[in-house]
Amino acid sequence: MKKGFFFIILVCLSSRQLNAQTSGIDTVAVSILDRMSAIIGELNSCSATVKTNYDVSSQALGLIKHADEEHIYVGGHDKLLVTSEGDKGNKQMLYNGKTLTYYSVDKNHYAQVSAPSSLIDMIDGMNKNYGLIFPAADFLYPGFVDDILAEASSLVLLGMTRVDGKNCFHIAGAAKDKTFQFWIADDPFHLPVKLVIVYTDKPMNPQYEAVYCDWQINPRLPAGIFEFIAPPNAKKIKMHPLSAKK
Repeated sequence: MKKGFFFIILVCLSSRQLNAQTSGIDTVAVSILDRMSAIIGELNSCSATVKTNYDVSSQALGLIKHADEEHIYVGGHDKLLVTSEGDKGNKQMLYNGKTLTYYSVDKNHYAQVSAPSSLIDMIDGMNKNYGLIFPAADFLYPGFVDDILAEASSLVLLGMTRVDGKNCFHIAGAAKDKTFQFWIADDPFHLPVKLVIVYTDKPMNPQYEAVYCDWQINPRLPAGIFEFIAPPNAKKIKMHPLSAKK
């Protein structure tokens, strides 16, 4: 870890961080997450691969490990493409600033709904109304670090380690219903490399793990990749809100 980085952190501590220091919050850990969040917020576009492992509870067998691999392409503040393969099936989600399309590759059917013009508003609305989950979405929120501090009872920098050949800051924290760990790259971009969440309020403490790799910074993404073109014989279906399912 470079001494210059620590000097910048110590000089630039905000009043929020200084207040946090008395409540089990490591101000250096906060500064690293702040820098990561600020850099992501400045990107014009990006893409990454997200490899996830997660536990699903089985009454007969306990926790069963599942896995997915997802590719995300973010085009500014109003475009998103997600392609997924794995235990949850092969699917795509495309957002062009006006419409969100959910396409099941396995079943060759799709649903489309009107969406807000802001990426963050779209993610919020689709999660709340339809239960859709977008990989790495938390890192896109401007208030990402504030949200963590609002619920964390502790947050500490454990030190340096290596993940997939990268030197990383290893940060851990705890909240009322979970513990969490971040691995943030120790390089000029400070992008997330790995995330682990343990749900301590659920039976057998299921875990969620995500590894972020193949980051591309400000790539030129053609607008056409965010537009859905129905494949031959694809069937259009209706996307039902969570309230209707209840």
